[in-house]
Amino acid sequence: MSTSNEVSSFFSGFFVGALIGAATALLLAPQSGEETRTQLREKGIELKEKAEETYSEVLEKVEATTEDLRHRTEELSTKIDQAVAQSKDELAKITQRVKKAEEKAEETAEEAVEKAEEASA
Repeated sequence: MSTSNEVSSFFSGFFVGALIGAATALLLAPQSGEETRTQLREKGIELKEKAEETYSEVLEKVEATTEDLRHRTEELSTKIDQAVAQSKDELAKITQRVKKAEEKAEETAEEAVEKAEEASA
């Protein structure tokens, strides 16, 4: 968002400066009106070309930055997916260990009950 504002501010300043320059040239020009209009037309064409060039450069930079962000996002997404899959595997292993421990505890408890019953009989 700030890049868009920066670009907008740049172009605003660029065109305001161009208008001020053109107005100053009109007021201070020691030549005929036709010569001044021709000169202004040429300067206008130059300014337009320069603005198009600058716009193209900014657009290329924005596209490159967007592509870089897209690439980084894809890499990060892949890493997150891998981490989630690894966490699921670890959780499954831990769950199996807990179940085995529960089964062993139940067996031990049953054995203890049987021994207690044998001892009391």
